[in-house]
Amino acid sequence: MKLIIQIFLIIFLLQGNLISGESGDLPEEVINLQNPESMFDDQKEEVEDKEGLVDLEVVTKILEGKDTSIVLPKNRLTNIFNQNFLDTLDEKKVKILGECKKTIEDGKCLVVEPFKKSKHFNNYYFYLNSENLVYAIIVFDDKKQGDLNKCKEKITMWKSYFENYDFTEKDSKDNLLKLILSDAPQQNELEVFASCYTENYRDIKSSFSIKFFKNI
Repeated sequence: MKLIIQIFLIIFLLQGNLISGESGDLPEEVINLQNPESMFDDQKEEVEDKEGLVDLEVVTKILEGKDTSIVLPKNRLTNIFNQNFLDTLDEKKVKILGECKKTIEDGKCLVVEPFKKSKHFNNYYFYLNSENLVYAIIVFDDKKQGDLNKCKEKITMWKSYFENYDFTEKDSKDNLLKLILSDAPQQNELEVFASCYTENYRDIKSSFSIKFFKNI
């Protein structure tokens, strides 16, 4: 009986040594294999101080150089004065006053009064192609201008308005009397020309105008 008890004691002691690790290991030195991430804890930056408060210096270093600003893409200008480009004339939103000189043989030009208009212009010409789709709009003021500075202010106002849309300024020269924009290379490029110069264009006599041409 004593021999059997001694054998059990020896087996119990041997099992205890196998579970506790090799001789000389401290409990904190035994790697927890069930949590592999614990091996990398020493590579994490300390963000909190001894009192548990956030260390602002460490946070600043972590965020340093990161650009969190987001630039949203701009939309194309698809309509003006409630009229869509390359769409049929919306007679519910304009009043047809007469006809003007067409620019293409199988198209037409209509003098209209939009229900949504600008105080900067007293003439509105809508140009239609052979499919009766509006491909160009010219708006202008035929009154003589006495002060060019007022027209410059109008150009500046419209430039600010167009900055809300996807346009590139084609004429980079600092000319406050005109503005040329394009939304190329998008399909059916839209070009915009604003001018304070006195001009004669076909049947148009203008002191201030904006021309919208949609390439078709």
